[in-house]
Amino acid sequence: METVRLQKIQQPSRVQRLLEAFISRSDIVPSDSYEISDAKDLPEPLRKVRTRASRQGRVWSCWASRSHVWLFTCDMSLARSRERGVPVLEVSVHDENGELTDSGSWMIDSHGNWMRCGD
Repeated sequence: METVRLQKIQQPSRVQRLLEAFISRSDIVPSDSYEISDAKDLPEPLRKVRTRASRQGRVWSCWASRSHVWLFTCDMSLARSRERGVPVLEVSVHDENGELTDSGSWMIDSHGNWMRCGD
């Protein structure tokens, strides 16, 4: 992918939209989940994770369902996106205690489905 195009996609608002698409299309949270969009409403451990992620230039999205909460933090890998020819998101998932439960690189395939990138 062209570097200039990738740098435009890398803007936080665009990465935020890609993260939201990833969450909504990948069945990573239950269908009855709802978004927590105000950082003040996050559990304290997740506020700390969100603050740290924001300082690193990562975007975030938080979702809850019943007693479970997931905080997703994300940035776009310029190098991997260039290599793959599509945006590649580096996504980390934290539970309600702030513990990292998953992390990986994700990209959209030609059918619009999100798939984990192999190394």
